[in-house]
Amino acid sequence: MAGSESSEGGASAEAVEKLREQMRKASAAIKAIQKEEGKQKKKEDKLANLLVKLIQSGGGATSGVLALIVQLLAENIPAGFILAILILSREDIKKEAGEDLMLKNYEDPEQKMIEGEKVDLTKDERKIFKKREKEMEDLEEEEILSPKIRDELNEWGEMILAAGLMNPHKTLGTVLDSEKKIKAPVVQLAAFTLRDYFTMHGLEHDYDDMWDFTAAVLRSVMVKINKASKDVKKEVLPELKI
Repeated sequence: MAGSESSEGGASAEAVEKLREQMRKASAAIKAIQKEEGKQKKKEDKLANLLVKLIQSGGGATSGVLALIVQLLAENIPAGFILAILILSREDIKKEAGEDLMLKNYEDPEQKMIEGEKVDLTKDERKIFKKREKEMEDLEEEEILSPKIRDELNEWGEMILAAGLMNPHKTLGTVLDSEKKIKAPVVQLAAFTLRDYFTMHGLEHDYDDMWDFTAAVLRSVMVKINKASKDVKKEVLPELKI
C-alpha cells in the first residue's frame, strides 16, 4: 500500500499555513498550465479557477490533502482532473462546477458491458470494469450504502472521467507513471476524499478498502480515457498497460 493516513497526522498550524502559502504561489503555475497549446476552452479555465479558489481558501482541507494537491500540480496533472477528485465532499465547489463536469454525448463502454450489450473490449478492460463493480459490492458488505450515496459515488466517477476527457492525452501522460500505472498520490487523494465523504455521512470504512475502491474507480476511468484518446489527434499517445 503506497498511501496511508499517517501522512496527515500531527501537523502544526504553522506547517499547515506554510503549505497554504506554497499553494497560493502554485496559483501562478495553474495559470501557466492554462496557456498550454494556446487559448484554453472557457470550461477548462473555469475549473482551473475553481481549484485556485479552493487552494487560496484552504477549503477545510487537512494538511495531507493540501500537500497532495501541491504535488499533483507540480506533476502537471490537469487542474480540472484534480478538482474532480476533490469534488465529492465539497458541495459548494460541486454546485459551481457540476454542469461543466457532466458527461455529454458519451457512450460508456462499461455501462454497455453491464447491460449485456455488444461492446469492443479487451479481456483486461473487461476485468477492470468488473473489478470496479466488485469493489462497490465489497464496500456494501461492511455497511449498506443508500441508493443516494451509491448514485453520488457513480456520479463522482463520471465527473472524474469528464474532466479527463477534456484533455485525454495530457491526462494519460501525467496521471500515469513511467510504467503506465496510476500514480499513488492520485489514488491517495481520491481515498482521502472518499474518507471525508464517508465521515460526513456517518459511515465508517477501513482505509485499505477505500484505497482499493478508489483505485478501481480510477483504473476504470483511465481505460475509458485511453479508448477515447485514440479518436483525438496527438503526436504522442501513452498506451495504457494493465
